[in-house]
Amino acid sequence: MSEAVGTATQERLELIIDAPAPGAENMRRDIALLDACARLEIAGAVRLYGFRPACLSLGRMQPMDDVDVEACERDGVDVVRRPSGGRAVLHDQEVTYAVVCRSTDPVFGGRVLESCSRIHEAVAAGLGTLGVRTTPRAMPPNLRRDAREGAAVADCFARPAAHELLDDRGRKLVGSAQARRGGALLQHGSVLLESPRAAGYLRESAATSLGGVGVRELLGRRVSRDELVDALAAGFSLVLEGDREST
Repeated sequence: MSEAVGTATQERLELIIDAPAPGAENMRRDIALLDACARLEIAGAVRLYGFRPACLSLGRMQPMDDVDVEACERDGVDVVRRPSGGRAVLHDQEVTYAVVCRSTDPVFGGRVLESCSRIHEAVAAGLGTLGVRTTPRAMPPNLRRDAREGAAVADCFARPAAHELLDDRGRKLVGSAQARRGGALLQHGSVLLESPRAAGYLRESAATSLGGVGVRELLGRRVSRDELVDALAAGFSLVLEGDREST
């Protein structure tokens, strides 16, 4: 059951908090929102949720050969393919967000990197309410080469992409990927509570960077999943309400 936060109208994005669900069901819900937005039935939504059981999600074009199927079966980890791009994410000790809106949305729309940056500002605002400071990764000098190098890595959190949120040591805290369809966009993001563990379910770990980090390590205390959900909801609400006040 979804819990709507605030009042949704045809011109406003709805903020939804969902209970954890299996990977296939979570992807079904996100695709349904994307299709409804593309049909102009809704302006869009921001959905916060988790996965139960733990689930390894692969990017839209990522080969299934990257997955260590035996390890997933041994530990009861689901495997699902996201409609968005990017690389593998283990959805376990984390919170996932999905932003769906029209590509012309005044808050989160724009070209891909512009849209990613706007969405990450809301995520950063939410993390800031917990006392977590983040910095977006700077735009690389050669964007195409950077994208090719990122695509060669199986683990999403082994390497940050442009505008993804990092801690002060350059470690990735938020992984993200986007897809577009019929004038609408869907951005997925995973915000870590614990350091990433997807490498244990991949045939090869290509982690050649500083890797990722979780909110609990950064704050030195056991942040609950509900606390992180509330913080992210506050960040998105702040941005959405700020846009409402400016119009």
